[in-house]
Amino acid sequence: MRIMKTNSLYRSDVHTLLCGIVFFLLLHTNTAAYAQFSTPPVQPSLCQAAICFANPADEAAFERANHCVFGSMCAGQAIKASTQCCGANRFTGRPEVHDKFLTALSGINSLHWWTAYKTECPGMTQSGAPPDALWAQCVVGQKHSPSDDWKVAIVESNGSSRSYCIDGCSTPPGVVTTLWRSGIFIFNDKDNPTGNGPGGFGASSSFFNACAAHDRCYQTCSIGTDQSACDNTLLAGMLAACATIPPAHITTFINNLGQPDEENTRDKCTTAANKMHTGLQVGGSGAFKTRRTQYCQCCS
Repeated sequence: MRIMKTNSLYRSDVHTLLCGIVFFLLLHTNTAAYAQFSTPPVQPSLCQAAICFANPADEAAFERANHCVFGSMCAGQAIKASTQCCGANRFTGRPEVHDKFLTALSGINSLHWWTAYKTECPGMTQSGAPPDALWAQCVVGQKHSPSDDWKVAIVESNGSSRSYCIDGCSTPPGVVTTLWRSGIFIFNDKDNPTGNGPGGFGASSSFFNACAAHDRCYQTCSIGTDQSACDNTLLAGMLAACATIPPAHITTFINNLGQPDEENTRDKCTTAANKMHTGLQVGGSGAFKTRRTQYCQCCS
């Protein structure tokens, strides 16, 4: 009996010890897990060392190893100067870290995006970023963006910034055809609907130059120039082209029904210009948002 009692006490002591170990482990694990989710990540500091790196990968490796970044401060945070900058919160105006370059379209509605971006990035400038998924190429004979309807006709260098990609008047092909079939366009041509066809007035009635200036306007990162300013300048340019046509000039042509027809050339030119301008006011905000996203960076 004495032996049995001793064994019983031994087993009880072992059980108590094991329970204590399990409790300790659980407490330690839960504390670590709690700390993992409740403790905010440590913000990297600025790298103090003045080091020249052979390539960006070596620089990034140094930053990771030393938990620092080569850059500046914004709102108490160290920011990577090559990819980030200090902008503003669009609601409060307080300093806020922003990506310097945008490689995808914002989810903000196209009609309101530019107002928000101007507030967030008051120091915006022309983008000098390399090609990315949103701005993949600027090549004559190729589309500027996958969503574009027309191919690039002219590439214009803009110093160290992204080149201007000019495709002329960007009215969608289906809309051009509809305007022609409805008699608003004399000819089924996006750039010169009054003059480019048999019996047409000729090159002087072309809207191409006005539309090329409009392309540059959308692709120029300027806080003081919004979509309506670009569109109104386009309308003025198109009407100036129409003004080169004598008021009494008549165009004799074969219409979309295959029948001989004639129209006052200047009147048709003016109507076409106004219709194209109205189309931009109604449906051009998406194109404006795309181009400014491609060509603007939040700061220099």
